[in-house]
Amino acid sequence: MINILLTILFSSFRFAMTFPVAVMQFEFSFFETILWTNVGGILGIFFFAFLSDKLIAWWNRNIRKSHRKEAHTESNEKKIFTKRNRRIVRIKQQYGLMGIALSTPIVLSIPLGTFLAVRYYRSSRTKFLYLIASNLAWSIIYASFYLFWDKLFFTSA
Repeated sequence: MINILLTILFSSFRFAMTFPVAVMQFEFSFFETILWTNVGGILGIFFFAFLSDKLIAWWNRNIRKSHRKEAHTESNEKKIFTKRNRRIVRIKQQYGLMGIALSTPIVLSIPLGTFLAVRYYRSSRTKFLYLIASNLAWSIIYASFYLFWDKLFFTSA
């Protein structure tokens, strides 16, 4: 039971790093690995979506409000676009929600990918479907690799 709880907890934060532990250390079967890592991943997506909503609302209420007051008191200057701002806009325009969802379990962590999806696609009702579908697809790929890697690489022809 503790192995299942640890797998769920780990996969809600660092999805990709959970598979070696679940397969090699806890010795879960293919379907157990997919089930428990997806339970953790989906719980992580919903938890971090809720947390991201609260964090964004707090940021807009407290931090942005003070920045707006300072901007109006100084002068009405043009907004300065930094490298970081340009990079964020370029990633959002080139890859969109689908790109964020596909890269969430492997490149981005679930907390960061969910934050970006909530931040930039607030009104999209499909963001959770994309994140969950990506989670499921990557879990099948990872579980297959870790369960069958020795047969793929170490069997003689």
